[in-house]
Amino acid sequence: MKKWVCLLIAALILLFCSQCSPLYPINVWADPNCLLTVGRVMKAGGVVYRDIYEQKGPTLYLLHMLASFVSDRSFLGVFLLEVLSLGAALWAAGRIMRGPQKGFAAGAALLGVSLVVSGAFVTGDSAEEFCLPLILGAMALAFSEYEKNAGPMCAKSLMLCGLLAGITATIKFTLLGAFVGLCFCEGVLALRKGGFGRALASAGAFLLGMMTPIFLWGVYFAANGALDDAVQVYLYNNVMLYAEEGVTLAQMLRETAEIVRENVLWLLLAGGGLVFFMLGREEKPALKLCAMSMAVCQFAAVFLLGRVWPYSPMAMGAFAALGVRGIGKRIPEKITGRAYAGMTAVLLAAAFFLTPNRYLRFVKLEDTAQGRLAAQVEPGSTLLQYSYLDDGLYLATGILPEERFFVRLNVRFPEMNEALDRAVQEGKPDYVLLSWRELPEQFDQYELAAQEMGYREDGRLIKPLYLYRRKEP
Repeated sequence: MKKWVCLLIAALILLFCSQCSPLYPINVWADPNCLLTVGRVMKAGGVVYRDIYEQKGPTLYLLHMLASFVSDRSFLGVFLLEVLSLGAALWAAGRIMRGPQKGFAAGAALLGVSLVVSGAFVTGDSAEEFCLPLILGAMALAFSEYEKNAGPMCAKSLMLCGLLAGITATIKFTLLGAFVGLCFCEGVLALRKGGFGRALASAGAFLLGMMTPIFLWGVYFAANGALDDAVQVYLYNNVMLYAEEGVTLAQMLRETAEIVRENVLWLLLAGGGLVFFMLGREEKPALKLCAMSMAVCQFAAVFLLGRVWPYSPMAMGAFAALGVRGIGKRIPEKITGRAYAGMTAVLLAAAFFLTPNRYLRFVKLEDTAQGRLAAQVEPGSTLLQYSYLDDGLYLATGILPEERFFVRLNVRFPEMNEALDRAVQEGKPDYVLLSWRELPEQFDQYELAAQEMGYREDGRLIKPLYLYRRKEP
């Protein structure tokens, strides 16, 4: 029953708030469009990294390939995956949260709404969003084990936690901080209980689970002659070539203040919940070590190892479950089921009104920049987004990119820039799309076909889009 409650709550929240939902014509954020374009290419038989260049993990693209089978011209399939993901996250969080059973739906709604109306959710469909159920699942497993005894965990639970870590690693490996913290906690408890041998056994069980999805992806890429491409793009280029902008102290402070302002609801739940959890006398020391080590390591991975983007804090959202746990343990038993139902309804209504994505809800596709530009593209044509990231025209037109480098990513990779220049210089695509700037004058074989003003992911209508058509010979 709780699983269906979680799915229903997730579906309603995301229907109101995610730009992947049927209530929205498009998703204006470039990242989801890149992901779905790669998924569509994979559905057509392409191999990610080898045939199309994008930098996130293969499991994330696999999800979007599955989504493209539901709909090849919209984000409907992604929306369904989002519902399953958030529903699973709420169900896993329910195994951490405490409180009256009649208040379960209200607690799940509080957690879900606080996360989805936040700035870190952006427009929906981020790697962080799909990793939430994995992190919460591992935390729930650890809590279940450590509440029974002081640890270590049994081999089956460790292997399952390792499997969740392996899936996370093949979505976005920079989100593994929580799993590092879990391993630290397990190592401490295993050493105390059974010494070095027991710690090695725990490590072996965890690694066996973790390596399973990594090994399977390795077999897939090797069988398709793309193992070198996968290692270079996903590992080497992300570590060595990912573009980092210099950030001043003043800019860092401004961005930190903005993060707090845009994520205040779940940050209060996560921060306050963690503090009260650590101070609570009723909580077992093993649980405190687990929660603190996972939170500290995840914080370090998100905020100390690279540039913090608006969506990055969502990787900390799992710890908001501790805040709901704290509230649930202190709610009086006399509150009625009807009162809880009212709270749930109010929270869901709040999601409808509080989401920063509401500006685009119920808008028709033909009234967006992408819809109007798509109407200018002749059927059967080829298209290339010369700069920058995917603005959604591939999806709006139904066109699949024919070039490996189909957008300009945030990596310092000369081969990418040279390939994009060469494709336009040789006049390969029928149409070329740019955002923010016009096509350089040296590419004079193209003429401007249309210009529109599109939305940025923050909802501001300030993004110029330029569509160029190849001139007739």
